[in-house]
Amino acid sequence: MGDITELLHAAQSGDGRSLDAVFERVYTTLRSLAASRLSAHAGEHTLSATALVHEAYLKLVDARRLDLADRHHFFACAARAMRQILVDRSRARGAVKRGAGQAAEPLAHAEGIAADAPELLDIDAALDRVDAIDAGARELIEMRVFAGLTLEQLAETSGRSLRSVNRDWQRARALLLAQLP
Repeated sequence: MGDITELLHAAQSGDGRSLDAVFERVYTTLRSLAASRLSAHAGEHTLSATALVHEAYLKLVDARRLDLADRHHFFACAARAMRQILVDRSRARGAVKRGAGQAAEPLAHAEGIAADAPELLDIDAALDRVDAIDAGARELIEMRVFAGLTLEQLAETSGRSLRSVNRDWQRARALLLAQLP
C-alpha cells in the first residue's frame, strides 16, 4: 500500500492531520497541473492555480463523508472539486451559453479548459449526461480535463497500463463530444 493510501486510511480513522499530510505530498503536483490548465488560456480567467488548488482542498476537507480510498480516488475527487469550482465561478459571472457573440473555439483537444471558457457550462452539462451513461468515463474526463492529469499519470494513479487508459480516454472523449450541443 502506498504512502498516500495509508494516510488516507488514517484520515478515515479520524486522524485529521493525515489529510493535511496527503495535501502536502500532492500539493506541488496539483498546483503544477492547475497552472498548466489555466496558463493554456492566459488572460481568459481570473483564478490563479494556487487559488484553484486551495479551494479544491477546502472542498475536500469540508466533505466530512468523503471516503477516499487511494491516490487515484484522491485525484478523482480533486478533479471533481476543481470542475465544480470552475463551473460555479463561470455561473456566478453570468456566463452566457456559447460565449455571447464571442468566436467559438472548437473543443479539438479536450484536455484543457480555461476557467472562464465560454464552453465550460456546455461541458459541465455534457459531463452530467456522460455520468448518466458511464460514471467511469465522467471521472476520467474530469481527471484529464479539469485536473490536467496526463495519460501517464492516469495510468500510474489507477495502476493500469498506459494502453488501457489511452483506450478508455479515447472512448470517454468521444462520449463527451457526442454529448456536447
